[in-house]
Amino acid sequence: MSAVMSMAELRAQVAELLGDTPGDDDDLLDHGMDSIRLMTLADRLGLDFMELAERPTLRAWGELIRG
Repeated sequence: MSAVMSMAELRAQVAELLGDTPGDDDDLLDHGMDSIRLMTLADRLGLDFMELAERPTLRAWGELIRG
């Protein structure tokens, strides 16, 4: 799934989990992304939890998705 996900789709996934649409460079932890939500998203995206946790921004996660 992650190989074809666009930034818009990623943003929608995050917004669904947080009930908020943060900016691309916002720290998602400051927007309420906790470990449970992060694990859920990592599973949905097929990405490593720690990679997401180390750089918790939409821009960084988009880079991980694109490879």
